[in-house]
Amino acid sequence: MMAATSGLFSDLREIKKQLLSISWLCRERGLMHSVKWASELAFSLESIPLNELPSMPALTEEDAQDLDAFTLAKSYFDLKEYDRAAYFLRGCKSQKAYFLYMYSRYLSGEKRKDDETVDSLGPLEKGQVKNEALRELRVELSKKHKARELDGFGLYLYGVVLRKLDLVKEALDVFVEATHVLPLHWGTWLELCNLITDKEMLKFLTLPDCWIKEFFLAHIYTEQQLIEEALQKYQSLIDAGFSKSTYIISQIAVAYHNIRDIDKALSIFNELRKQDPYRIENMDTFSNLLYVRGLKPELSYLAHNLCDIDKYRVETCCVIGNYYSLRSQHEKAALYFQRALKLNPRYLGAWTLMGHEYMEMKNTSAAIQAYRHAIEVNKRDYRAWYGLGQTYEILKMPFYCLYYYRRAHQLRPNDSRMLVALGECYEKLNQLVGAKKCYWRAYAVGDVEKMALVKLAK
Repeated sequence: MMAATSGLFSDLREIKKQLLSISWLCRERGLMHSVKWASELAFSLESIPLNELPSMPALTEEDAQDLDAFTLAKSYFDLKEYDRAAYFLRGCKSQKAYFLYMYSRYLSGEKRKDDETVDSLGPLEKGQVKNEALRELRVELSKKHKARELDGFGLYLYGVVLRKLDLVKEALDVFVEATHVLPLHWGTWLELCNLITDKEMLKFLTLPDCWIKEFFLAHIYTEQQLIEEALQKYQSLIDAGFSKSTYIISQIAVAYHNIRDIDKALSIFNELRKQDPYRIENMDTFSNLLYVRGLKPELSYLAHNLCDIDKYRVETCCVIGNYYSLRSQHEKAALYFQRALKLNPRYLGAWTLMGHEYMEMKNTSAAIQAYRHAIEVNKRDYRAWYGLGQTYEILKMPFYCLYYYRRAHQLRPNDSRMLVALGECYEKLNQLVGAKKCYWRAYAVGDVEKMALVKLAK
């Protein structure tokens, strides 16, 4: 496995050229998260001389014809005037202009949906408002797809539209196709990651053998709590020449957070902050670690620091929410998690944290709603399943409780907290054999809360 990986990374100079090229292509199309990912990765590699820098992609005849309209529309797009951008791109023939036309219409629908949501509803009803443009976009993109007229970016957008319409199987096929047509677009791999529910599913996908697949596998292993495999992948990427990548360092910190190796995760996050002091991504995860350790001064400093950088970022709101929660000011904490959800209704961490706050305030119905929203966003979020189990435990509904704890346990089979909770549930239902099994297993996997043997003895 290591030999195969090192083969993929034998020419880092060529990889750097590819990263610079794809970041240029993505920038032209307004796909800024993919631009950032590729640019950060390129920055971590050695500089290349001027005569070896990749040249700009050549303009086709259609590109030249559409150039004036594209340049004008892109200026409107960058200012978030999506309807205006789409209006001036009507009738353009080039792949690049067609993508920006369709993407502008998609983002216009998303913006309208978010505006409606913020105006009319509290954050707990966020899931009800739909992007009205999706069906129309699907029909048009489907025709192009059947006629094989979509490039890698067009396939990516078609996949996003299908996923938003909950057509998961079709979306999965389109994203896989997109990775073959344009393997270096990170956005496609991330979308694919959101649709793959387990390791078995991954085996049946035919993905291109490209160096970027190694980053994808490391990411999906982290998401699926396969932390040992994820850390091995990230270590092999560091050995291959990406030791200066802040992206990889942050992912390793998140991986240690997921297995509750708090000291290791804190140490890596502190190192990351030294290297990239104005970074906001993943700082909500850092704040979770400070919260668990009860480090009030450090959490206060982080909250103030992020407020100075950008107070209207989702992560900043979550950090401030965690700070108020640690001070037992649960109403204020919930308010900041709600603010985070107004900024991004699909931000998983905020839903789960808001559920926890409602639990603290004894508002079980609101907690259930928040946890359910978290699961809608990501069915792999064990904290939301565990939170639902706790809520139904308070409501003295052990059968519901058992179901949700089981789901949490399936996602985290070696987490003793889930096993102890399951054991208590079986005990309440007078299923003592099941309870004993759970307590013994909790002890065997390293009882975090040192409760399993006491429960077993009883």
